[in-house]
Amino acid sequence: MPRSTAKRPPLSPAVREAFDHWKQGDLFDRLEASYRQLLDRRKRVVEFPGQHEPRKHTASNCLVIQQTLLHRAERLIAACGSMVLENNVYGLALIVRGHYETTGVLGYLSNRLNSLEEGKIKFEEFAYNAACAVLGAKHSQFAKAPNPPNILTCIEKADSHLDTHYLKEKKGMLRDGYDWLSEFAHPNFCSNCAAFTIDKLNHRFVLKHDAEMQDRDFDLIAYLVISAGLFIWLFDDSTRRLTKNLLSR
Repeated sequence: MPRSTAKRPPLSPAVREAFDHWKQGDLFDRLEASYRQLLDRRKRVVEFPGQHEPRKHTASNCLVIQQTLLHRAERLIAACGSMVLENNVYGLALIVRGHYETTGVLGYLSNRLNSLEEGKIKFEEFAYNAACAVLGAKHSQFAKAPNPPNILTCIEKADSHLDTHYLKEKKGMLRDGYDWLSEFAHPNFCSNCAAFTIDKLNHRFVLKHDAEMQDRDFDLIAYLVISAGLFIWLFDDSTRRLTKNLLSR
């Protein structure tokens, strides 16, 4: 039987040393604290009722969404340590952007639950939205599957929900962070700058094939900490709304 990882630190002592080397120990502590909060929200199983109980069946889908997103969120945080040790800015940027997408989908769930609660959408629409989030796929191999919710739509609805119910002002934090991280994830200016420095005196580009992480690269970890904090709030918010609207009826 596989050993539980709940008691094991997600980031190794070597990763801690790398953060300390760059005087980023506080950032490491915040990241690891978020990871541990994610572990506290794990479920071992999610039971599903028969199709003749639509509200319970939809509630089960929502719990599965929460747990699959939780699994993705915690694994992405754990993986960022390897990227730091490998001095892999590209991999780190992709991990952090992937985390923003994960938080966006969880925010989409909270937004849909709030719309159901306020009577803006009918239960049947909500149930379909939840089913698409669980089963949606776009590859031709899954021709009979419904389309998943568009990731930018999810991020925008998540921002709307966060701005209204958490931040209490219009911020658009997820979309702003996602767009900035995409500049690093795509092979364009920000991504290219990770590969060279400009030697103006000698009129040349110096490639950094074997370079270490730079202090500025830890800004990507700061974005990850932001996403992790928002994810935790959205997880608890969606749990509360799910309990109120579906599980308690």
